[in-house]
Amino acid sequence: MRDLYRVLGVSGDAAPEEIHKAYRQKAKRLHPDMGGSAESFSELVHAYEVLSDAKRRERYDRTGEDEPVPKSLDANAMKVIALKLGVLIHAEQDMTSMDTTSLIEEAIDEDIQQRKAHIANQRRAIERVAKLRGRLKGRDSDAEGRLGRVLDWHERSANYFIKKDEAAVRTMERALEILRDYWVVEDDMPVPLADDLSVALHDVLECLKRANQFHATQY
Repeated sequence: MRDLYRVLGVSGDAAPEEIHKAYRQKAKRLHPDMGGSAESFSELVHAYEVLSDAKRRERYDRTGEDEPVPKSLDANAMKVIALKLGVLIHAEQDMTSMDTTSLIEEAIDEDIQQRKAHIANQRRAIERVAKLRGRLKGRDSDAEGRLGRVLDWHERSANYFIKKDEAAVRTMERALEILRDYWVVEDDMPVPLADDLSVALHDVLECLKRANQFHATQY
C-alpha cells in the first residue's frame, strides 16, 4: 500500500500549508511537461488530493484506504463552476472590474447553504412523520393502513430529496476546492487537466485570473 505522506515527502503530522507547499515543489519536477513521468505525477496529484482534504485525510489516517474522488464528482464540480461563470458572462457587466473569483465562490456557497437548509427541513418532516405514526397506533386498522401508506410516501420523498441535496452539496463543495486550489497555484506551475471541459474552463479561469490581478493593482 502506498504511503501518501512519503509520496509528498512530508511527515504524518504535517500541517495543511506544508502539504500544499510540498505538492507545489514536487509538481514542478514531476510534471510530464517538465520531464517527469505521467505515472509519478498522477501518484503525486492523488496523494495531494487525499491529504489536502480533511475528511479524506482522516479516513486515510484511520483506515489506510485512499480511494480517489470519483471522476464524475470532479466533472460535475467543473460544470457547477462553468454554470456560475456563465451567469456572470451573460450578466452584461464589465467583468474586468469584478472580483470574479469571489463572486463565483459566493454564489456556490449560497447554493450550498440553501441546500443544507432544505436538507434540515426534510429531516424535520421525517421526524413529524414518525410522530404521526405514533398517534395512529391503536386506531381503526383500515384508517391506519391508508394513512400509513400516505406517511410512507412522504418519508420516501423526504429521503429522496435529502440524498439528492447531499449529493449536490458534495459536488458544490468540490467545486469550491477546485476553485481555491486553482487560484493559489503558482503561475509557472502546470495545471493537470482532465477533459475538454477542464481545458476550456482552465483557459477562461486563466484569463479571469489575469483580469483579477489587474483589478487588484488599481486599488
